[in-house]
Amino acid sequence: MRLSAVVVALLLAPLFLGSSWSVSTGASLDAERPHSLSHSSGDEDYGPIEYTDQYNYATLGPQNRTALMVMPGGHEYDHPLPLIVSLHGYSSSGYWNADYLDLFDSVLENEHLLLYPDGTYNPSGLRFWNATEACCNYWDQEVDDVGWLMGMIDEAIANYGADPEGIVFIGHSNGGFMSHRMACEQGDRLRAIVSLAGATYDEFDEKCADTGHPNVLQVHGTYDWVIYYEGGYDHDPWDNEWNYYPPAEYTVSSWANRSGCDGVYTDLGELDLDWPSGTNDTDMLEHLNCTQGNRVALWRINEGSHAPAFVDGQFPNTTIPWALSGFSRDSDGDGVRDDEDEFQYDPSEWADSDGDGVGDNSDAFPEDPTETVDSDGDGMGDNSDAFPEDSTEWVDSDGDGIGDNSDAFPEDPTETVDSD
Repeated sequence: MRLSAVVVALLLAPLFLGSSWSVSTGASLDAERPHSLSHSSGDEDYGPIEYTDQYNYATLGPQNRTALMVMPGGHEYDHPLPLIVSLHGYSSSGYWNADYLDLFDSVLENEHLLLYPDGTYNPSGLRFWNATEACCNYWDQEVDDVGWLMGMIDEAIANYGADPEGIVFIGHSNGGFMSHRMACEQGDRLRAIVSLAGATYDEFDEKCADTGHPNVLQVHGTYDWVIYYEGGYDHDPWDNEWNYYPPAEYTVSSWANRSGCDGVYTDLGELDLDWPSGTNDTDMLEHLNCTQGNRVALWRINEGSHAPAFVDGQFPNTTIPWALSGFSRDSDGDGVRDDEDEFQYDPSEWADSDGDGVGDNSDAFPEDPTETVDSDGDGMGDNSDAFPEDSTEWVDSDGDGIGDNSDAFPEDPTETVDSD
């Protein structure tokens, strides 16, 4: 039933999602979509942000072409989060694609920002991305989607707390092709791409610029009769040409070769992605040991279609953590990544050189684990200072309550003064 709904929605999406719309900041995303969860980003002892389902919105892009970005409630711009960019398939819309892939719920579940732009209308009234020759700028329109998308990413980073090290493109069909183009032309800016039923360039080495090595995950059904798993031709009705796109395994192996990964993939097990739930249907095939430090993999959905009916939440909850491999958040926004920050939620501290639990910036003795405070500023830690509030005294050798500097008889507890 759900699969039928997916196919119908793919066909009808342009008819009822063609007009632009906006949502004011703080409004509910969808009155029919219940939200009741609230998530913590970590150890409550340090006061992590409590993200909520009271989503906030921002409109990005130039006036003549904008897109909406959704943020979890409680997001603080100086505490950056990863940014997921959702790219729809040919004729679809940003909203529909994000909803289809459960990315709106993922904003809270996986704690990220979500940009869901629309492609450009062609003369037939269908939206498209100017991706590879194979798909799907059939009218050869002059559209700089790469520049537009990167401009909005820069805006999200500068103004809305998007983490520049956590940029991930997730695209379906034409959006998958576009994600591959982004990886070719902006590889050094991206953490990852996830291409569902897309493909890279046929002549990869010649046409895909080597700008970086993001994580690359290709998800593809073996029963995809639109963008074939084994590769095929897409018809350009305007020029009456057939443009070739490569197989899913070629797409992945091309990135693996460029990234210095194993030439042969390793089978890492199975996943349950496609409906019905309870049956593992997806093989996780990964080219390991990439010398560039990234990951390259193919998730093959056996008997999967062009628009699989994913088990609720499974697609984002598996692909996004994979895509963010190698990424560490900066939860407190202090410029030090969590994997190197001893105090992940305290922006004033990041190191504890002596391991005493007090950050170096607050520790009067950062190299001495037995001392942390010098209340009187005499250079003697309070734990060792017999007079922690008196900067003129710190030792009382005879224990008579008079500091040695003032005690005429510092070794005699019965005497303190010698008046004559």
